Amino acid sequence: MGLIHKGAAALAAAGFLCAAGLSAAPRLRLVSSTVGPVSIAQGANGSAQTVEAYNAADGTLNLSTPSSSVPWIVPSPAGAQRACSSQSGRSGLCIPLQFTLNTSALPAGTATGIVTVSDPNAVDAPQTITVTVQIGGAVPSSLDVYVAPGATRDLGFSTNGQLGATVKTNDGGPWLSLALDGTGSFRFSYPYRVHFAPTAGMGQGTYPATITTSGSSFTPDNQTIQVTMRVTTQPIAQASVDRLRVRLAQGAPVYTTAISLANLGQGTLHVQDAKTSGAAWITAAPYPGGGLIPDGVLVTINAKTLAPGIYQDGITFTSNAAAYAGALGDTTSLTVKVELEVISAGPPVVDFQGVQDNATFVPGDPVAPGDIAVVKGQQLSAKDFVQAGAPPLSTQLSDTQVLFNGQPLPLYYTLYGQIACQIPTDAPIGTSLVQVKRQDGQVSNLVTVDIASRAPRLLVGLGLYGVITFPDYSRPMPTGSWPGVTTHPAKAGDSLTLWAIGLGPTSPYVATGQPAPSVEPFARLTSTPVVTFGGGVGSPTAIPSFAGLTPTYAGLYQVNVTIPDNAPKGNVYVSLAFGNSTSNSVLIFIQ
Repeated sequence: MGLIHKGAAALAAAGFLCAAGLSAAPRLRLVSSTVGPVSIAQGANGSAQTVEAYNAADGTLNLSTPSSSVPWIVPSPAGAQRACSSQSGRSGLCIPLQFTLNTSALPAGTATGIVTVSDPNAVDAPQTITVTVQIGGAVPSSLDVYVAPGATRDLGFSTNGQLGATVKTNDGGPWLSLALDGTGSFRFSYPYRVHFAPTAGMGQGTYPATITTSGSSFTPDNQTIQVTMRVTTQPIAQASVDRLRVRLAQGAPVYTTAISLANLGQGTLHVQDAKTSGAAWITAAPYPGGGLIPDGVLVTINAKTLAPGIYQDGITFTSNAAAYAGALGDTTSLTVKVELEVISAGPPVVDFQGVQDNATFVPGDPVAPGDIAVVKGQQLSAKDFVQAGAPPLSTQLSDTQVLFNGQPLPLYYTLYGQIACQIPTDAPIGTSLVQVKRQDGQVSNLVTVDIASRAPRLLVGLGLYGVITFPDYSRPMPTGSWPGVTTHPAKAGDSLTLWAIGLGPTSPYVATGQPAPSVEPFARLTSTPVVTFGGGVGSPTAIPSFAGLTPTYAGLYQVNVTIPDNAPKGNVYVSLAFGNSTSNSVLIFIQ
């Protein structure tokens, strides 16, 4: 038997102990992370709601009494373990979590609260349940919508029972319909879609109609909806969010985010101004867009001097739009409500399924050995944004570390709510543990992440367009679509570089956090993917001239390929196909 270096043996032992801890510790799972929307008559309390929790590993769950973000949701202590209900779709044992809905004082409309479920000794805890109620029901009494000629608009609402409906337009035209989205007989919620489709030849003006709903056991849902469709050739603005909720700890770094306005109509939409009430903790500054980037507002929130509590404000937009699109009808003005929750400073908290790949950011998706991942949560760092330099990457950046099965990972950048790191290139396939540790000694909860042998992801840029470049680093997109970046259409025979992560092992092997070799032998993939041009069966494919780690970078892959002569034209989806896995699809523009 060969000798094992003592350092390697120590690491192996640490990995074994972490794996053993993972198998012995309980692991929290919820049958559902949402409740509702529950329709409740105005002035009444809602019926109690139950969500089941269960243990996905060994040991025993010992759940604390859930907490609620709003006073009208009153959680009960976790009940005794019992057989899972048939509605959960699980066999085995579950723990019922019951919430009383004291909604009698709530006004008509939609209200939402967050219930937090925790066990201090469990992995993947805490987790949250979003509870939504619809006071007075979800069926609107009226809909007033702006639509461009030849365009379509959809508005949606959900009920707790199936509806019958009669649609009648005053002009007799077929421009209005109501349909149930999805199929299946077993459901708690029935999502309905109101579809507006004026013809290209319809003139500007007002078109009335009615939708009469019937057959619901919830009386408020049986009514006649007065519908007004306004056909316009002016811009119609839609905010990227209808409400902004931010949670920060005392002393947290300044938080910034953007709210953009998409144009659902015609013409060019311009944001002219944005104002708050003047509260010292929030500011809003308009910024111009261009190409595929819409105009918007940069929002800055500074909670450093605020005491714990709830703070509310709003951002009022001024633009050249004819109307502002809402979830249930349009308005001639727009104010996005802002709610800031300030909490006491404490240890870092990693979100459930908060370890995600750095390309698509889909919770629960696996990552691969050597992958670039992000860890999302709260109070992960108490400092402003810090970015690492060129590799080799340090495992300590700013005031924080990320631990993978107890071992620190190389870091790319750190933020209050997000850290980018590299998964070990020798990470074991299966489930591993991730934790954040700050320089002040405080450590986060433990969360799991699934490791697959390969998790190919193409980097995503603006919209659905990929991070793909020509040899001169310009982008294969419509000309002028990205301000500050040179863009122009591609054509057959052009050489492209697709930038990616999670593509799997290379030869030679490159250690975690180390730069890929910049001279031969380059770190080429041991399994070369096929590049597909088009989203359908039988789409043209091409074999890359190079597929491997980008020289001098850590964890970043590039795939060099030539566009085949038979590639389709226009917006074309591009993806990578390996023998046992396929990447996400991203767009390029070919003329």
